[in-house]
Amino acid sequence: MKKLIILFLIALLPVAGICQGELKVNVHPGVELFTIIQILGDKYPQPNPSAYSKEVMNYFGKYKDHPAVKKVISFDKTYTDLVELGWCMSDFPNIKIYEPAELSWYKMYGKENVLEYIKLCRDFFNDTQFWAFFQQHQARYTKWGDDLKANVDSGKLIKKLQDFYRYDAAINWDICIDPLNSWGSHAIMTKTLNPQFSDWLVYNTGYFKEGGAKDADPVFEFRDFENLVWHEGSHVYISTLLKKYQKEIDELSYLYNKDDEGMKRNQINNWPYCFDENMVRSITAALYKKYRTERAYKRQVARQTASDFIYVDELAPFIYDNYINSAKYKNFADFFPEIIKYLQAKYPKKA
Repeated sequence: MKKLIILFLIALLPVAGICQGELKVNVHPGVELFTIIQILGDKYPQPNPSAYSKEVMNYFGKYKDHPAVKKVISFDKTYTDLVELGWCMSDFPNIKIYEPAELSWYKMYGKENVLEYIKLCRDFFNDTQFWAFFQQHQARYTKWGDDLKANVDSGKLIKKLQDFYRYDAAINWDICIDPLNSWGSHAIMTKTLNPQFSDWLVYNTGYFKEGGAKDADPVFEFRDFENLVWHEGSHVYISTLLKKYQKEIDELSYLYNKDDEGMKRNQINNWPYCFDENMVRSITAALYKKYRTERAYKRQVARQTASDFIYVDELAPFIYDNYINSAKYKNFADFFPEIIKYLQAKYPKKA
């Protein structure tokens, strides 16, 4: 489904609330709840060995016959990121459930089945005294989060993004750590799951150390976060510019490469979406050129070109040469119209 969507960081609840603009890293109770249920139903990769995974199985192993577990077993093919349904829950431990009008999961399993599953997971939460287990481990969750946060902060990734744009944007940052996730990292699109979290950009990352000590706590790696921060953060920063220059952008719609396989694969079905993605990928590549190596920059551009984001090859160096390496513009908002002019001149509309 959304595997390897390298998407973004937001502020997680510790677990009662969130402070806007502040980076927090912690374990989300809803995601942890759904992960445990899928593990019990053999619908999730087994976690890498750790003291924590052992404690989870010792505590919850006796609940394999719970209706929530039986329900997920009844689903045909089950994906790892189904656990994102935990974000439909709020107000822990007195859980409230938001029922989205539309979800991709409805198309796979049926809306009634998905909503029934969420409610059964709430029953599992209550029947197993999940909150007591979660609270008992809160100090360890906090330590794991603080350790990873120190690594994220050390890279000054957020500051580098802010320095690029030179104006403020309201962004909530969260890294949702999955101590039972041994398979990978992915983004959670909270705006489709629960509107109260629509301005949150959430990135899940797991414990990937194969052969780890069975009696030790999991360790969470610091990797690929620059791509996540710069790409997903850029979506937030340029959103107002896309609205302001919508007319000018629409006039470039003849540039939409709708028949390219990459556009279909990425489900990009209109020009505004295509333009937005080409922009943030070009900005991310330009930041790689500034803060990483030339080789990393070229690899980034090549990857985007291979995925049919065909304007990155031209826009990334244009942004780097004329904005990053120039003192002419106060901020990126001042520079943005030059990008539109560049595309108009580079790719004139045929009569």
